[in-house]
Amino acid sequence: MKEPFTKSEWVISWVCRITAAVILLQTLFFKFTGAEESVYIFSKIGLEPWGRYGSGVAELIAAV
Repeated sequence: MKEPFTKSEWVISWVCRITAAVILLQTLFFKFTGAEESVYIFSKIGLEPWGRYGSGVAELIAAV
């Protein structure tokens, strides 16, 4: 019976997961500190500040 993943597939899977989590965690700094670019983007779509905080919390949960 074949294993669900080979060792290399398992390693690649975890590298991809960790890379995505690191990228999400890096963007949290800009959302939670009120960086000018982040505030501008969410102001343009009419979701400042709650949309910025909400998407930041969603990204934090996804990264964890």
